[in-house]
Amino acid sequence: MSRWRAAVLIAIHLAIAAHIIQWLWTGSTISPIEPSEAMYTIELGKLNAGFVTFVVALLSTVIFGRFFCGWACHVVALQDLCAHVMSKLGVRPKPWRTRLLPWWTALIGFYMFLWPAFKRHLLFPVFEGLGIARPICLKDVADFPGLSSHFVVTDFWATFAPWPVAIAFLIVCGFATVYFLGSKAFCTYACPYGGFFAPLDRISVGRIVVSDACNNCGHCTAACSSNVRVHQEIKEFGKIVDPGCMKCLDCVSVCPNDALSFRFAAPAAFTGRTHPDAPASPRPKYDLRLWEEIVLFAAGIALFLGFRQMLNMIPLLMAAGLAIITTFLVWSLWRMVRDPNVRIQNAQLRLRGVWKPSGFVFASLTLVLVGAATWSGVVRFQFWRAGLIDAGLETPQSVVFSPEYKPSPFDREEAGRALRYYAMADAPAKGGIGWEQGASSSIRRAWLSAVAGDLKAAEEFMVRAIKTEQPAMSVVADLVGLRHARLLRAATPGQPAPAQPPLELIEAAQREVLALYPDYAEPKVALAQIAMAKGDAPAAIAQAGEVLASPDRTTTVLSRVAAAEVLMACDKPDDARKALESLRTLHPKDALVHASLGRLYYFTGRLPEALSSLQRATEIEPRSIHYWRALEELAVAAQQMDLAERARREAEALENQIKTESSGAP
Repeated sequence: MSRWRAAVLIAIHLAIAAHIIQWLWTGSTISPIEPSEAMYTIELGKLNAGFVTFVVALLSTVIFGRFFCGWACHVVALQDLCAHVMSKLGVRPKPWRTRLLPWWTALIGFYMFLWPAFKRHLLFPVFEGLGIARPICLKDVADFPGLSSHFVVTDFWATFAPWPVAIAFLIVCGFATVYFLGSKAFCTYACPYGGFFAPLDRISVGRIVVSDACNNCGHCTAACSSNVRVHQEIKEFGKIVDPGCMKCLDCVSVCPNDALSFRFAAPAAFTGRTHPDAPASPRPKYDLRLWEEIVLFAAGIALFLGFRQMLNMIPLLMAAGLAIITTFLVWSLWRMVRDPNVRIQNAQLRLRGVWKPSGFVFASLTLVLVGAATWSGVVRFQFWRAGLIDAGLETPQSVVFSPEYKPSPFDREEAGRALRYYAMADAPAKGGIGWEQGASSSIRRAWLSAVAGDLKAAEEFMVRAIKTEQPAMSVVADLVGLRHARLLRAATPGQPAPAQPPLELIEAAQREVLALYPDYAEPKVALAQIAMAKGDAPAAIAQAGEVLASPDRTTTVLSRVAAAEVLMACDKPDDARKALESLRTLHPKDALVHASLGRLYYFTGRLPEALSSLQRATEIEPRSIHYWRALEELAVAAQQMDLAERARREAEALENQIKTESSGAP
């Protein structure tokens, strides 16, 4: 059976490769089928293929047991490959037998999938009902926006780690965990999906059962790669009840008497021992004493928090893999200090009280990993402390950027404290003990500097953020706002500064960003709009045309629509129409495209087509007041009063609903 399963897992990897190649070739594809994508559905309402895969896997587990784990998971494939190679080399990893540590999967699964919804629907309402102020350390979570389709994406890799980190993840979670902790160790101790699949397997009707032909030879247990004591389970219960069974069916295929088979039977949760009066067969002792497990359970959580986002790179699942490996190594180091003879797999670490060379290697590896997690934990603690202070400073930006702003002693002191914590977390080359900070930290430091009254430092941090990664346009707008605030404060009665940022200031910032990121469409759109405002139609048309000619993968629909509207304003309606109609073909469910086409048709005298486009926009986004009002205006112009009345009622109903929600009225 292992050959069939290997063929299936190889086919899955080929499908993964084909998925990536298709995205690279066409520029768009089905959203990642990785179950972790379900996080974005649960928290943000973004319905995607990963969520569907996860739901199907959960439902299938209720019926068939953990077949998904054994036959469809790419990490299982890597673990099995590693175990196979190691067995050929004479290494048979011994499983780590513990009571508490497998509960990590449930904790990680809860944190990964349910924590935002738990805060939104239970924890925060309880705080509010009891009149308790929400702790600043608990990050806010937005109201659930409702479900929206995200089954097709253009940036397939956006939610995944960079390629080097992805490869390191596969090495840690697919190979290293097997060597140190046994076959399918990542599934047992660190997989968040296992936190859902294992309890569902307990109520599954799909079970491996035994017939009277069994002679208790033990072949089944020897073949099991899920660390299940099959011979003991079938003797005591007549079936496998261990939720760690991943239905690989290796035990079924190796039984010399064909005594094992997969059948629908009573779930494990409702299965008692076949002979309850007979004494249970002795099982192997746990490798750890209970107090050791409690200590290591807490240590493992601390290690996980330390590894999480280390160097702004380590993803959650890789942090879980590193944490469980390091926890095992810490326990092994403790044994090397305590016991005269210690061995890990085929490596003798200590013999008759004497440390062997491999013992020193393993001890050094343990200290390096613990040191790395500790260092990362200290750095991330500084980020956390700075974030708490940052969240407590609520002075509006309009006040901070005003010419007469002077920080209060409290704001100055608190902002200074937060800035010192951020500085400590920075890279050693910049005076800190941590690593090069991401753009988001630089943006927060810019804001804190502005709150403290130092606009020059705020501008420097904002420029650093822009140089670190391609910025959103809101970040560029903040940079313009900072520079304009500096102009206002430097102004004198004889040389007053303009109340609004001058076009030259905005243009300079956009060109600064474009020089760093030449393929970035948004600055080009902004420059086209600035040229249009200056009356330079040829420059505006050239910039807009460059946006529309850029590859679809690097340019958003919003940018293309804005560029088309620049062409429309510059008296190029035919070019704008061709661009928007092409967009409509590529993105038929984008309301903005239909609404923009409706405007263009209206201004070019094609009223029926304008009405059709606006109606389609309201069908796609029925909660948009703007689209309903535009449809009302067009319907009046077309003398379709029934449609105009319907659009008016829809718009007013939405406006009243928003007023009611904002006032908190029932």
